[in-house]
Amino acid sequence: MIHRMCESGRQLSRDDIRRVELRMGIQLPGEYTAFLLKYNGGRPTPNAYPIEGLRNNPFGVIQVFFGIDDPLESSNLDWTYDVISGRVPPNLLPIACDDCGDLICLSLFGEDAGFVLFWDQHTEPSTPSYANVYKIADSFAEFLNGIRELPSRITGE
Repeated sequence: MIHRMCESGRQLSRDDIRRVELRMGIQLPGEYTAFLLKYNGGRPTPNAYPIEGLRNNPFGVIQVFFGIDDPLESSNLDWTYDVISGRVPPNLLPIACDDCGDLICLSLFGEDAGFVLFWDQHTEPSTPSYANVYKIADSFAEFLNGIRELPSRITGE
């Protein structure tokens, strides 16, 4: 669970979110919309989360949640959506990244609608598929509740 968020963007209105939804041609899920209204992106503390099925790295670390109208272009939800389009399955919305360029995505439709998934750019196939996608949580709320400090057995401390 997030205790603190640093470097968040300006306070958003529902109109700000509608503008971005229209521009991207999607509708954001309610839980995620509420998160944007509260934080508008930023760097969470703690920042680790479990990843199912990724043997060499069972935990990920969030560098930044994407926001709206962030002065840093690469921290913007719509900019990232445009840049990654055609590289991830079409139902996945990138909502955050780690410091290696991997993405945390929200599934907007399909069998896994509402799931939070990890997209591993280091094993990216030539066409978008789920070959490099791993489950994090069944819902955005479950994902947020699962965020914690990186276990000491991983950090070596």
